[in-house]
Amino acid sequence: MIMFALATADKDTVLFHAAVVSYEGRGYIFLGPSGTGKSTHASLWLQHIAGTALVNDDNPVVRIDEDGSAMVYGSPWSGKTPCYRNVHYPLGAIVLLSQADCNKIQRLSGVYAYVALIESISGKRWDERIADGLHQTENTLASSIPVWHLECLPDEEAAILCNETITP
Repeated sequence: MIMFALATADKDTVLFHAAVVSYEGRGYIFLGPSGTGKSTHASLWLQHIAGTALVNDDNPVVRIDEDGSAMVYGSPWSGKTPCYRNVHYPLGAIVLLSQADCNKIQRLSGVYAYVALIESISGKRWDERIADGLHQTENTLASSIPVWHLECLPDEEAAILCNETITP
């Protein structure tokens, strides 16, 4: 997994620490530090949002295609839930999760969107090639994909609020 992240860092490809679901032909990534509730939130979508499927529970891959579109891929690396799916979807949105005492969502832009991404992307930034490649991909994602911050409880209302806000 680490070798993959390092080898692809300058190829418009990043490995996220995240959970991903698919819904209506798009992939949606949930980010946050360990223990934040990424897997829980993905599970809430599976339970309460009809037509949702789990793509990956720990380490999905995102690649910027030659046409500039972002695709999210299942990978052979998953978390607590074994989910090793060889599937890919256009990336619909990225959601940074944080635990809160109520459910609230807001769109992030500019540097806030960029910062939301960097902590969840695998890579050793001491090497200039790797650091530059990761920065380029992070910048492209932050400026072309909607990035949201969902402060939430681990409940059905959070999944529905998120789904209704971030999906077209």
